[in-house]
Amino acid sequence: MSAAAPDSFARTVALSIETGLKLKKIMLKRGLRRCRCVCPRCGGMIHAGLAGRRDHLRMSCSGCDLNMME
Repeated sequence: MSAAAPDSFARTVALSIETGLKLKKIMLKRGLRRCRCVCPRCGGMIHAGLAGRRDHLRMSCSGCDLNMME
């Protein structure tokens, strides 16, 4: 395993968390339960939804491996 792989993984995780938190904040502010937006990584579509009483975020991109479950 090369030294670049952990760095790449860390960047993917950081981008996923940053995107997810921004998206959740916007969704809660607008009162949305589900939405779609453009992926900052690949330009594909991110499908997101808030689930449960505590509004846990679930999101995934249809074009790349960017995803998150809170």
